[in-house]
Parts: sequence; C-alpha cells; structure tokens
Amino acid sequence: ITIDRTCSRDHAFQSDEIEITFTIENNKPLPVPWLEINEYVPRGMLIEGQKAVEQSYLGGAEIKVSTALRPYERVRIKRKLVALSRGKYRLGKTRLRSGDLFGLYPADASLDHTAWSIYVYPRIQPLLGFSLAAQRPIGDSLARHHLWDDPSRPSGVHEYRPGDPIKNIDWKTTARRNEIFVRQFDPSVSEQIVIFAEAITTNVPWEGYRSDVLEGTMNAAASISSHAIELGYKVGLVTNGVSGSASHAVVTPGTGQDQLTVLLESLAMVHPIAVRTLDEMAKNRRGAIPPGSSLIHVGGTYHPRTINYLLELKSLGHLVIILHIGREDPPQFPEFEIRDGRSLFLLPLEGSEDGDFRRPSENGRNWKESEMQAPVEGTINRGSQ
Repeated sequence: ITIDRTCSRDHAFQSDEIEITFTIENNKPLPVPWLEINEYVPRGMLIEGQKAVEQSYLGGAEIKVSTALRPYERVRIKRKLVALSRGKYRLGKTRLRSGDLFGLYPADASLDHTAWSIYVYPRIQPLLGFSLAAQRPIGDSLARHHLWDDPSRPSGVHEYRPGDPIKNIDWKTTARRNEIFVRQFDPSVSEQIVIFAEAITTNVPWEGYRSDVLEGTMNAAASISSHAIELGYKVGLVTNGVSGSASHAVVTPGTGQDQLTVLLESLAMVHPIAVRTLDEMAKNRRGAIPPGSSLIHVGGTYHPRTINYLLELKSLGHLVIILHIGREDPPQFPEFEIRDGRSLFLLPLEGSEDGDFRRPSENGRNWKESEMQAPVEGTINRGSQ
C-alpha cells in the first residue's frame, strides 16, 4: 500500500480553507478489507465535515479516513481544514491501521514521510485614518530631505568650492575649461520603513500574556507592511517573538510581493515568549536599520532599553512613530509621534464596524478622534496627534 498526500496551499489567512488530498493505492493482487488513516492536525486548524478526534496529549486533533481497497485499486479522499488562528502549523504525523476482514489481527504502522508547514498569516486590515503620505512615516521620500549624495544619480557639475571631495572632481571638464569643476549628484532619499513588532504583552513575565494585544500587534504590523509595499516602499521587520530563526526575527528592508511573503511568514511565527528586547535584535543584525529609514514601533509594552535605542536613532535623523496596541492608555513620550491603534486592531469603537486610529488632543491627556494633518516641514504637528 502506498499513501501520498498533497495540500492545496502552504499559506493562508484566517478563515481560509485548505484542502488535503489522500491518494491511497493497493499495489497487490489481494484486497484490503479495511484501512484507517489518522492524520494529526495541530490546534488552531479546524477539520471541516467530520467530527474531530481530540488528542489532548498532542495538542490538536486527528483526521480519520477509512476505506477498503480492491486489488490494484487507487482511491482519492479529500478533507478540508479551516485556518482559525495565526501561526505556523506543522503537519506530518500519520498513523495507519489495517487487518483482516474480521478485525482479529489488526496491524499498526506510522508513515515516515516529509512533514510540511502551513503558515496562517495575520489579518490585513485597511488603514483607515492612517495616512502614510500625510504624516511621512515612509521616510523622507516625500519631504525630500538631503541625506547623502547618491553617486548613481549624477545631476551635473559645478565650480569647485572648499570642502568638495577631491574624488568628485570632473577631470575632463576641468581640462576643457581650465578651471576645477566637481561632479554633483542628486541627494539620496529614504523610502524605507522598519517595523518594530513587540511580542511582549505584559510588563512582568508572571502575568502571562495577553492574546488580544499580541494578535492586534501582529495584525497592525501586517497591515502596515502590506500598505507600504503596495505603495512601492521598502519594508523591514524587527521582532523578538520568533525562536530558532534569526532570518525571520529580523528582516532587512525590501520591496515587492516576495518581501511581503517573508514579512507575513515572520509575523505568523511570532509567539509571546521573548528572550531579548527589540533593540538587542536590531543591533545583532547588520543592515536591520538603514540610514534615514523611518521606524514604527507597534505593541503594548515599552522596554526602557528599546525606548532609549529609539531615542538614539531619532537623534541620528530617523523618524520614529509609536503605534500603541495595548489595553492601557497610550504612553507619554513627548519625543515621539504617538498614535493609538486600539480602535482598529484591539478595541473596536462602539457602534462602528471599521474603527479608526485615535490620536491625542492638544493637552496630550484626553484622547479623541481627529483628522491627521501634514506636519510643518521639519517639525511634528503635536496638535493633530
């Protein structure tokens, strides 16, 4: 008997259906009176169309497939799963049970076939009231601040001035005009953001974790990533809730659908146990924070070392935004632009299906909804936050 199984997809969003097909073939001239297949399914995936057999010791359930086979017969049996929760789910534990016609001599076996993983991504929600263009959280591409000269973007020449780099002298123009001329370049602009996704949801470990805060944080990070990449920006990620995979814990900025897939896979893998702070994760990965990139901290807790690191980056010219996804009121960090994402990702507004970002009023204490206005060049418009 040979058994093969295929999966209709290896990535999905919550509530998506995933079809598993079992192909069972009897390669002998003798019939198989009965065959039972048990396929383990982790908790977080719902088996549709049958009564799931709970296996508490495995932390999930089992798909049960029963059939009989005639000589050299091949059958296909399909089962559907529904993705209930964000996560990375590993399938591959298959048990077989068969025997004689009367069940007097049953035999058990396990299949050693390659396991596969299914990624269930966080929800991607429209960012109502979160205007990337108006608030410039996508770096300096809109403001066109001069960050550094980009050698790949020459724009002409000008007469030499004290302080111009010798390496930029245009020797051909200098020889032709008998004066020293220097090549000039268009300034490079930042079109990159890095999302700091905080996996820690309580201030002390013994309080456990808050699933609503964690899931809200991951949904917010996924939504910002999708929206920014759709606009053509480079997006990176730093999170401290992915174990055993440094490449998924810190993703250097990139663009395109392949980059979005990597980001969503990383966010799918985040769990509430973190052994390092976000600043440690960022410092340990070269290229995690490109010069001039904008930073968006998403979460409900704020480790002092992480905040100090963000202050340091702000002093170097990075734009820093705090998107609060916690049960408590947003923090008071006057150095940063603070936005309240609870109404969209955590606590929906009463009587509203869509929710919106809430921002503080002028006194910084009473929080209310207000329109987001573009800040004055080089400053942050505190009155609209």
